[in-house]
Amino acid sequence: MFSDAYIIMKKELKRLFTDKRTVFFMVVLPLLMLPLLYTVMGKISQSRSKDIRTYHGSIFIVPLEQKESPIYQEFVSIIDEQINAKINEISESDIQFAKDLITEKEAQLLITFPDDMDFAFDAIQPFDIHIYYNGASDYSSYFYRRTQDAIASLADSLIIVRLETLNIPTEILTPVTANRTIEPTEVNLAKKGSEVGKAFGVLLPFIIILYLFVSSMQVGIDTVSGEKERGTLAILLVNQVGRASIILGKLLAVVCASFASALSSVVGLMIAGRYFLKDLFRSSAEMSDFVLGAGQILQLAVLLIPVAILLVSLVLICATYARNSKEAAGLVMPLYMLVLILSIGSSSMGETVPVWMHYAPIINTVVAMKSIFIKASTWGDVFIAAISSLIFAGILIYFMLKMFKNEKILFRI
Repeated sequence: MFSDAYIIMKKELKRLFTDKRTVFFMVVLPLLMLPLLYTVMGKISQSRSKDIRTYHGSIFIVPLEQKESPIYQEFVSIIDEQINAKINEISESDIQFAKDLITEKEAQLLITFPDDMDFAFDAIQPFDIHIYYNGASDYSSYFYRRTQDAIASLADSLIIVRLETLNIPTEILTPVTANRTIEPTEVNLAKKGSEVGKAFGVLLPFIIILYLFVSSMQVGIDTVSGEKERGTLAILLVNQVGRASIILGKLLAVVCASFASALSSVVGLMIAGRYFLKDLFRSSAEMSDFVLGAGQILQLAVLLIPVAILLVSLVLICATYARNSKEAAGLVMPLYMLVLILSIGSSSMGETVPVWMHYAPIINTVVAMKSIFIKASTWGDVFIAAISSLIFAGILIYFMLKMFKNEKILFRI
């Protein structure tokens, strides 16, 4: 059986990898496109952030009559220091005009002070400053956040003034501090490279599963449904080749092709990630700390081979039942959406997941891969995920064999 399966697998692989267009779209394009795509996205994001930070905007402050207030002057000095904007002092009669300008994105902020601000401060009462902004404008939203920081700084300054007025030492405000007497590098006890691995652990597992499934769709549907349409499957069946050998040969060929495409996509993503994720970390040195050991690479292989067989089996059972490639694509699409939802949902979970997720196929593979990337994986979880994938794949292959033996289903009209 295995020699026949091997011959069929070689035939399928030769057909796939001698087609230049298939090789380009499955292997070359992801390897080139993904680094380019994410690098461009990273550059655009960097440029946009710099543009927002350096934008010279316009802020209105009301009322003009508060200009001599020491609180007002302190606030304006903080704003001058923290925000790159022109400050326009206006009277209360111009408030609506300023609001209209902000709505039209021609100005960024309107800040109003209460008339009794100095009186409230002297009476040790709180007073409220109103900040109007446009949430649909990136510049206005950025100025709003910076102004909130400025008001927090103003509050700290006013508290110090009050304490000094009452002859109370300012140290009374800070009965306890955190990590001021220790180096920041000494307090972070994460394993070397695990912080970068955490980011990769959210990004890569579901993308690997996704590419494995998409690659299986690209190749698997044509391998069975395509051969039905071309009439070559019927010719193959009348030869002295066992149905199990045909299924095994086709399945292994599709698994190999899916792996090649997924590997190309992941390598492309890893290259892109080193540019794209670099912006999320303080230095490129932290990126270079992320290296998977031989044991972790072996764990990935133990996980990915069974789940690839499972995903290919899902595609092939649909292709076996379908009359043609178009119908097969329609049958596979709901499964694709299900795999997509399961992969994204499980990769977004926290560090501790419910016990049942360790036994659910596909989900447990994503969870185990995530643990590998953050360097917290165990062989127990890896083997459970691999065995569950193989069990479900075995069930699907069993039903596929039954379908291959029933020509009423295989060649249904």
